[in-house]
Amino acid sequence: MMERLNLTLDIRPNDIGAKKINVRGSLIISNLLAEIQDKFNIDGTIELHAEDSQAALPLGDPLVQAGVTDGATLVCERLKEETGTPDAILRGVRVPFEGKFKRVYLQEEHSLTEYDLSWQPAIVGRRDRRDPSKNRLLAVDLEEIEDLPTVSRHHACVTLEEGKFFIERLAPRNPTYLNGKALEGGRRYPLPAGAKIQVGRVSLTFYVVS
Repeated sequence: MMERLNLTLDIRPNDIGAKKINVRGSLIISNLLAEIQDKFNIDGTIELHAEDSQAALPLGDPLVQAGVTDGATLVCERLKEETGTPDAILRGVRVPFEGKFKRVYLQEEHSLTEYDLSWQPAIVGRRDRRDPSKNRLLAVDLEEIEDLPTVSRHHACVTLEEGKFFIERLAPRNPTYLNGKALEGGRRYPLPAGAKIQVGRVSLTFYVVS
């Protein structure tokens, strides 16, 4: 009789959480990953590793051959992209957006304050009074919007590539939301015109005038 395994999947992308599954021990790991992505609508590249290890399970191996035993917990995580944004921020060089855009801006929901974006990486956050050199790429300064700050100095940033805008979370602890969905660090997300962005308690809308 073919061995079956009762497993717990800790699915971390999209904050899905723990799921109990019963699968064949001979199931190839790459096939299991494909099933997870399809069932839970997860984009990007994901991997599985044992709960007590950071080493990814080999894609071509069956579960039992990879050492997975009955009752085990497997962690499913999305691989982080090399976006290049942290390096660009360290360089501190403002790269102008392409000329075909007449105006790119964010509008704060309550005060209707508008913040023009004209370079990338265009950082959304709060100015650093102690070290003004860190403010060079700050395009959206929310310092005056909040009485009690919930926005990080470098909270998120907007970039442009091949005519398409993207948003990326920068703050490791404070969340960024795009149309109500929490963003994961180390990934760029497409940013369409009209999108709603939330950083801390501040809500912004993204606009593009071509």
